[in-house]
Amino acid sequence: MTGRLTNLRAILVTLVCIVSVLSLALFITLNVSPWVIAHPRAIQVSRAAINADYRRLLIYLELPLPGQLKLAHLPLTAAARSHFADVKLDLLLNELLMVTSTPVAWLSLRKEKRRQQLWQLLTPLMWGMSLLAVTLVLVLVDFPSVFISSHYWLFSGMNWVMNPRTDPIILLMPLSFFTKLFMIWTGLVFFFLTILWGYLRFASDLAKFRL
Repeated sequence: MTGRLTNLRAILVTLVCIVSVLSLALFITLNVSPWVIAHPRAIQVSRAAINADYRRLLIYLELPLPGQLKLAHLPLTAAARSHFADVKLDLLLNELLMVTSTPVAWLSLRKEKRRQQLWQLLTPLMWGMSLLAVTLVLVLVDFPSVFISSHYWLFSGMNWVMNPRTDPIILLMPLSFFTKLFMIWTGLVFFFLTILWGYLRFASDLAKFRL
């Protein structure tokens, strides 16, 4: 029974760490996205104006402030505002996961270190990284289809289908934009998970050496 409880504890701690990494990587990816937005010639405003409106969009999406999205240079329909309001809810949920799971993961790792049980996390973490790797590669292989399908279960309506003439902001975010963001997010996820695995390995080996 003790062995089963120990294994379950290791799995739960690992899951919390993975959730923390996934949400943190998404938060960072969102905030580096201004470097990969498109600047199409079809939008008759300056690059500086485009960048300014995109920053306004990010501020709206990331901060839990009341009010509707307002841009200074690009027009927005009511449907587009509704869609970005839905996106805002999803991103705020991600931020909530980040600020709750990260401290829990940190405290759990410290506790396991004091108990000299960090080595128990190596196997579930490796399994989690392997499962993530397979899943994300499959998503990347068929990213356009997965991207479109995800909108059907993430959003209840069809307000995410925008007309570039009435909502030119969509031109800043073509499919290639989201593909790049997905690759950045994936890279960050495995960067952080690799660091975590290296830390667990080092701490476990050090604990064995001291014993």
